[in-house]
Amino acid sequence: MILTGRIFDIVVVNDKYAQIVLRKKLGDKVVPVAIGVFGYYKDKIINVMKLRPKDKIKGNIYMKSKIWNGKYYTDVYFKEVYLVEEGARPMGSGGMFEPPSEIEEIDELNVDTSTGEVFDDE
Repeated sequence: MILTGRIFDIVVVNDKYAQIVLRKKLGDKVVPVAIGVFGYYKDKIINVMKLRPKDKIKGNIYMKSKIWNGKYYTDVYFKEVYLVEEGARPMGSGGMFEPPSEIEEIDELNVDTSTGEVFDDE
């Protein structure tokens, strides 16, 4: 089963398990839906894909029910999560408007030593 939604929060429970909280519309209300990720998929989502709140994701969900004290409880977890749309990032969080890191004046020219770019003062 495929589920798509915007990330509201990512809660890391321990080093092997995390919950991704999505905002989903139920009728005319927006409700949070928590879906678990563990193991390889948790590491991929947090470390490799670097997903953050406001990102829109799509993923395959799997359900598993267990009986405990005579009642059934169902776990819902993600596998194969894909980034559909990156959320808006705050201004000044890096990118092309960030000033060069290491500028030195060499022969009356300003040079970024990390990239080799030359800046004119004109």
